[in-house]
Order: sequence, then C-alpha cells, then structure tokens
Amino acid sequence: MDNITDAIYGSRKTICVISRRYLESEWCSREIQVASFRLFDEQKDVLILVFLEEIPTNQLSPYYRMRKLLKTRTYLSWPRAEEHPELFWEKLRQALNTREDLEDNRFLLVERA
Repeated sequence: MDNITDAIYGSRKTICVISRRYLESEWCSREIQVASFRLFDEQKDVLILVFLEEIPTNQLSPYYRMRKLLKTRTYLSWPRAEEHPELFWEKLRQALNTREDLEDNRFLLVERA
C-alpha cells in the first residue's frame, strides 16, 4: 500500500486505465482510492481516467468512488476512439500536460507494469 501511495503522490499525474478486470481487482480498487484522495486533497487535475472498454453504468454501481469521479471528471474512452484514434491520443496528450509543460513544450509518460 505504501508503494502505491508513494507512486501516486510522487507522480505528476496518474492515468487509470479502467476495464472490468481492473474494477474486480482489490489492488486496483486501492489505487483509484488513493488517486482520488490526492485529487480531492490537492484540488489539482492529477487524475486521468481512460476506459479500455465500454462498461454500463449499472456495472459501475458497486464502485461508489468510480461513479462519483465520473460525475465530476471528463474521461477518455478507447472504444469511442475507434473512428478517430488520433483525436484520442491528442486528448490524452492535452490531459497529460501541466502548466509547466505548456511553458517548455514537453511531457513525460511513465509506464508501470
């Protein structure tokens, strides 16, 4: 749990790639919990939600925190990007940018296995 917390608070932004399997995982549930705590603590745009597959709202019912985030946050949907994948990647790049990045025109994407 400490590693999850350190990684999320030590990162500029957190990308949660959400699938049905993600929602079923206890560890992933803890990750979204810590990421949402940081989002509300810092009142900064530090969380990016990307849905890997369509998940009907009724299947999100048991995941109160996720439902609450979806009501207040914009999210990206990979299935909806099929027709215009370049638009998806551009929106993701924009979401990753911070004020500092915009000033010097750079960003870094870190992947965690």
